[in-house]
Amino acid sequence: MRKECQNKKENEKNCTCTNTDCERHGICCECIKYHREKGGKPGCLK
Repeated sequence: MRKECQNKKENEKNCTCTNTDCERHGICCECIKYHREKGGKPGCLK
């Protein structure tokens, strides 16, 4: 079970990722971890 990110709303204000349907949108640490494991980069780092 995922803990609620206290910074999610603030992160989303500045997030450049266009995939707003992603469950990790605004939860930067989970997003970066997910993309690193898959060998890619999240939209915000491209």
